[in-house]
Amino acid sequence: MSDNVVALSAPSVHLQPPEGLTDEQAEVWRTVVGARSADFFSADAAPLLEEYCRVVVMCRLLAAQVEAAIAGGDAGELKAVLDMRDKESRRMTSIATKLRLTNQSRYTPQAAATAAKKGGGGKVWQFGKTGA
Repeated sequence: MSDNVVALSAPSVHLQPPEGLTDEQAEVWRTVVGARSADFFSADAAPLLEEYCRVVVMCRLLAAQVEAAIAGGDAGELKAVLDMRDKESRRMTSIATKLRLTNQSRYTPQAAATAAKKGGGGKVWQFGKTGA
């Protein structure tokens, strides 16, 4: 028998979707929460994350309505659904930033400039050239 002691820690558990979300909203929740470490979201962020899931699904619904309005040819209806989609898209972006889901929310201006310099890999006109 070994004298080595192995410390077992409890497995990290991601926040589960709250009651009241639709299946599609709960799937957005699981996707967002599962893409980050289990301790990324604390319980106090749950209401904002819940609203984010609702607005993502609403943006999808409105995008489908925009497509239907384009196909239907009704300019008034198209303008109305475009306005709603744009409003919801702004809400989605705002909430995502507050939850620190977007790159913009995770970088200071200096870090963003450094990342942009490192990520370029060459001039636009150099892409696709074989070095000949």
